[in-house]
Amino acid sequence: MRILSKVLWTLAFLVATFLWMVLFEHGFSMKGLTEGTGEELRALASWFGGGKK
Repeated sequence: MRILSKVLWTLAFLVATFLWMVLFEHGFSMKGLTEGTGEELRALASWFGGGKK
């Protein structure tokens, strides 16, 4: 159970860090958050999937 707790806290930290990065790069608005999140997730997917940049 302690391992699950550590995994969940680490996951929460990564998600929060990702969202802060998106907000700083794309602006502190709902539009910046939604469009920026989509853009960054597509960039991550292409980076891991080996697609074009």
